[in-house]
Amino acid sequence: MRYVYLDTESTHLDAEIGHLWEAALIVRDPDFPEGGEAEFWWQVRPGLTAADPKALQVSQYYERSQVAHLPIGHGVLLSCGANWDDTDEGTIAKNMTADDIALQIARQLDGATIVANNPRHDRDFLRSFLRAHGQAFTASHRMDDIRSMLKGYVLGRLAAAGGKVDEAFTGEAAEHVRDWLETSTDVLPWEVVGVTQPWYTKHTALGDARCVRDVADGITHGILR
Repeated sequence: MRYVYLDTESTHLDAEIGHLWEAALIVRDPDFPEGGEAEFWWQVRPGLTAADPKALQVSQYYERSQVAHLPIGHGVLLSCGANWDDTDEGTIAKNMTADDIALQIARQLDGATIVANNPRHDRDFLRSFLRAHGQAFTASHRMDDIRSMLKGYVLGRLAAAGGKVDEAFTGEAAEHVRDWLETSTDVLPWEVVGVTQPWYTKHTALGDARCVRDVADGITHGILR
């Protein structure tokens, strides 16, 4: 089974109003050598007529976009800093059109299972983007939400330990689980499975996609390869 760990950044929370402007995919395919991965990262110049200023600020559009000066519909492939790549992470590897980017994304998603932090949000924006550029969304209709996965993981370990937090978890993880059970927080942090995302990568498509992959691996202990 092919898994695609992904994240998108958009100009609005509503896919019927806003547009995708950044996407990153981490493709894990059993056909790759030793169950390896391939990373992809694109930015595309969106129309901003109906953009939500808050969405642009959260995703740092004007600080991070390398396509803001380009005409609408133009974009770039960004380097992910792979060992075989001679360009630094985040630098422009190739100029592309939105049509070219849509074709690449469609091919990578074809038949794959999406894994994301908010898969419905990402699916809606990807589907809209692909449709607008003459491509089809053909990923599996079943998607994995890492927040739901993490909640099930924690509840399963607690059940096996008879509900005793300190027997199910140790150290910082136990503190986070206890806070969640006592409703001090309504979300389980990634640190429960030993993942800490650097602050400067948050709300960047590649940084968030890598976090999704790491959390999924922390839950499954790398079984899904």
